[in-house]
Amino acid sequence: MTKRRISSLLMLIAVAGAPMAATAKPFSQFVELSGALSDTGNYASDKDDPLPPIFYGHRTANGPVAGELLAAKLGLKAENSMHLVGPPVGTNFAVRDAFAGRNGPHDLPGQYNAYLKSRGGKADPDAFHFLFNGGNDVITAVLTPDDAAADKLLSDAVLGLETCIRTLVNAGAKTIFAPDFVDLSHVPFAAKKDAARARRISDSYNSQYNAMLDRIEGELTFELIRWSFDGFFKDLLKHGDEFGLTNVTDACLSMPEGQCDPDRFLFLTDVFPTAKTHEILATAMAAAILSRDRARVQ
Repeated sequence: MTKRRISSLLMLIAVAGAPMAATAKPFSQFVELSGALSDTGNYASDKDDPLPPIFYGHRTANGPVAGELLAAKLGLKAENSMHLVGPPVGTNFAVRDAFAGRNGPHDLPGQYNAYLKSRGGKADPDAFHFLFNGGNDVITAVLTPDDAAADKLLSDAVLGLETCIRTLVNAGAKTIFAPDFVDLSHVPFAAKKDAARARRISDSYNSQYNAMLDRIEGELTFELIRWSFDGFFKDLLKHGDEFGLTNVTDACLSMPEGQCDPDRFLFLTDVFPTAKTHEILATAMAAAILSRDRARVQ
């Protein structure tokens, strides 16, 4: 691990909780196009959503999730759009079961089309567009036994994300934050099955995704803020204990009664992280936004 990577991880503590809007021209709003790691109630707006008591307010975590925490660091809010049941009333269009490579009402096209329709087809040029999608596609690919079908899920996801970026930029968006995805071989559901295949699929997705970003960044005029969710995740696996995460391999809810302390676990379930992990994740993304000018010249 490089000294730069270690320094970046350690600086998370310093910026945690620090509002970022005062450091530059403030963004006008936080527009969230995402899935399970960001949904705070859109999925529940049109579906029965029974969850165990440990889950917080229709989220897939036991507390606030990274998107809303990052929005707060930018001095903004990311309230539910509720676009599945009526005209949008907030700017968080994330839906838990959204796919980047599909075209159902919950999926990525449904999200950005609802956003643009609510603004007469124009994106807010001063908004921070948070594009944190594709995870469901990669997870489904890992769970799909047929390799050809799994590979198509990945290529469809990347194409869907490219279409989203092009649509937003053509509609006037100027700033898009677009992380990659994690190596699922370290996530409990995949680690218990075929970790090697999960790693191959995850690496294939990130390779295709980053190649697409390379291409589109050279073709369109906008600020693309790139950040490696995968790199952050691997750092957290190595250094989680420095942030109080004493278990980075098991799902908290899979532990015997009395042994699940979510503040000590990276994972809440076999797939989803704890609120403590979301908090660290939001701080890492805030640091990436803060240092983005320096990152472009290194």
